[in-house]
Amino acid sequence: MLFPSLACAERCVSFIYNQAPKQQESSLPPYVLPKSGQVRIVQYMAEPVNKKAAALDAMSAVLDQHVVIYCVLFPEDLFPLAKQYWQHTGNGISGRLADYCLHIERVNEECELDASPHCRASGGGARRGTVSETASEAVSPVIAAGADFEADAYLEERFGRNVSAKYAAEMKSALRRRIAGALTEDEQKHGAQVERGVAGLSTEDVFLTATGMSAVFVAHQALLQMRQAKSVCFGFPYTDTLKILQKFGPGAYFLGNGEGNDYDELERILELHTQDDKDPILAIFTECPSNPLLKTADLPRLRALADRFGVALVVDETIGSFANIDALGWADIVVSSLTKVFSGDSNVMGGSIVLNPSGALYTQLHSAMKVVFEDLMWCEDAIFLERNSRDFMHRVVKINNNALVIAELLHGSAKVANVAYPKFTTPENYQQIMRPTADAGYGGLLSVVFVGGERASQQFFDSLLCCKGPSLGTNFTLASPYTILAHFTELEWAAQYGVSANLVRISVGLEPQAELVSMFQAALDAISDA
Repeated sequence: MLFPSLACAERCVSFIYNQAPKQQESSLPPYVLPKSGQVRIVQYMAEPVNKKAAALDAMSAVLDQHVVIYCVLFPEDLFPLAKQYWQHTGNGISGRLADYCLHIERVNEECELDASPHCRASGGGARRGTVSETASEAVSPVIAAGADFEADAYLEERFGRNVSAKYAAEMKSALRRRIAGALTEDEQKHGAQVERGVAGLSTEDVFLTATGMSAVFVAHQALLQMRQAKSVCFGFPYTDTLKILQKFGPGAYFLGNGEGNDYDELERILELHTQDDKDPILAIFTECPSNPLLKTADLPRLRALADRFGVALVVDETIGSFANIDALGWADIVVSSLTKVFSGDSNVMGGSIVLNPSGALYTQLHSAMKVVFEDLMWCEDAIFLERNSRDFMHRVVKINNNALVIAELLHGSAKVANVAYPKFTTPENYQQIMRPTADAGYGGLLSVVFVGGERASQQFFDSLLCCKGPSLGTNFTLASPYTILAHFTELEWAAQYGVSANLVRISVGLEPQAELVSMFQAALDAISDA
């Protein structure tokens, strides 16, 4: 399994050794516990053999230095454990980084196969070698190998508004400014401006990660750097968030309903851990709104409890997004998946961590982030993410309006048992953290359960003429049988918290509103009465 840094690879090795005995009995067939040295790391270096030729090639010229990735090797039967680490943490290598390494391999193979005596690799390592700097014969095959890419790059940069990957550092700075709301005057003219409502917030408080799950994972690692203690997951979250809290560090309490008596239970747990024989709780994690039930926690109430007991409050704002809600004003840490509506184009992954400079734990958290944080966002991903997010605010407004119309259409149908949507689900909690602007809305995500149960869900889903898939926040409407995909092996457990196996999750896109209404009405009409 491939990772972009040694630290990520080392954590994978530790995870496998730590989890193998814990999960051995529940696995089928049972794991054979790895012996010392069976799970190990191999370093791989991708470097053009002919650097002069590579400098003329559009893709190879992305970087001025070699790229190193780290391979974790393990017995085949331990693959499920390695996959868990990869999935939960979001720390695998980017698809574009993998493509870059493969491209360098292809370039080097062309060079090795060339008949010219000037173009040959020597020495050890992964495709490392020396080549005559004057070997003009070696240039042609390398240029030819990159010709297709150069055409693609030209089209993308000319018509896709991308800039050269050599400006990745500047684009990351632009992303941090966009997320912090600290845009330059020129950037404000092009939209995407938003005030985060927190005094003193700067780009130094924004950290970019390679994926959304990596943002959750790194935030938790920073907290564990401060002290080793349990956390509380408040509300039913996206599946990997809970797994991170449970499997990394001392563990977590899970209050999956996220409303009603769970507030009293949370206070009881926090009080219990103030006793002499207990370690104080480390943090409260919650999503605003939650995925897929679209519940919003009472953030002022959680903030009061966090202050009273000296714990951190971590809010995942991915679904609400900072275009619609002010989570940072209440949280110590806000995490988000930039893969979703911030990007919208569904062609790049990314995440962000934002620290609240007004928080009591800010100094400690900033110091901890300096220890655990690595900039692992691949340069090309930063370019695409910056390009995609330039019209983020404008897109969110249209998605808000479209989703509201669809949510109200479904909510008014006699065939629908429940529509989970922030306007209908814990609305008082959502509304108290909505941004005080005319453009703020309820986001683009909703979940629906039908009176006719499984049959009705299947009929609706099969008749809904939109894209089908597990993501959300896309510019196009996307539907998925969420519970079946995310909790197939634990359907009864999920049902305890109101997550029906028949739930259909819908991410509403930018299509013309009339088309969306017609499409959803047709899907409703396809549900039979029998």
